[in-house]
Amino acid sequence: MTPDSPLALTTEERILLYLSDFRNMEERFDLPPALTQKSIAFASGVQRKHLSRYLDEMVKEGYLTETKAHIEGERQRMLAYYLAPRGWERGQGIKARLADLRVPVRAHGSVREMSLEEIDRATSVHLTFSDIVREAMDVDMLDLEYLEGIDERRKRAMDERLRRLEDYTRAIMTAWKDGRVSATERLLIEQLREHLGVSKEEHERIESQVMDDVLSTREGVYRAVAEEALENGPVSEEERELLEALRRKLGIPLGECQRIETEIAKA
Repeated sequence: MTPDSPLALTTEERILLYLSDFRNMEERFDLPPALTQKSIAFASGVQRKHLSRYLDEMVKEGYLTETKAHIEGERQRMLAYYLAPRGWERGQGIKARLADLRVPVRAHGSVREMSLEEIDRATSVHLTFSDIVREAMDVDMLDLEYLEGIDERRKRAMDERLRRLEDYTRAIMTAWKDGRVSATERLLIEQLREHLGVSKEEHERIESQVMDDVLSTREGVYRAVAEEALENGPVSEEERELLEALRRKLGIPLGECQRIETEIAKA
């Protein structure tokens, strides 16, 4: 798309346009995944690693509301964004401006001028104004046949995103396998995070889940050994030394081990 194209919007405008399709989000307890950074980045054509800068600025300017909310289909709360009144007003203005446009579109071997609503009606998939603007970023001229494949391209992009997150999760799990992360490992993880375009929020969520899993596994190991040691009453001095060595190896706090042993003794 050329810079002088009527569909050439700024990054801020593309974000506002995309989020203008979501109303009354402040009234909901569970928010849709479409309001997370991952979805906003794809819809607005922004690299994920750069998105936070735009979102933070738009929150400061009063265009967006940022909230840590329950997201449909996710275990943990995540950052989500929706339009504040000022952003809603501006987003509707962008929509109104686009609604009046007629742009050249290649259709069935010829080129004709079409409005964005006509483009949507001419395809078998539903296209929002945001979809059309996003697709126009990658081509010199919109093509109806190309637009028909938007769902497949979105799926491929999300699959690639998922693959990167899975790779990053495996790296985090490797770093945490011994219950702690060294300074060198932390540096390498940060470099990998930037290379894969993983946001800091995603990193915190992934690392939190990995830490929970690692801690759960380590505590399970300690519990199994402690149950064996306590089976016939109080542990012997030799057994205590073995349990202490295991505790240190697993990196479990002393208080947590005492809690586990107390639970076993009461059972």
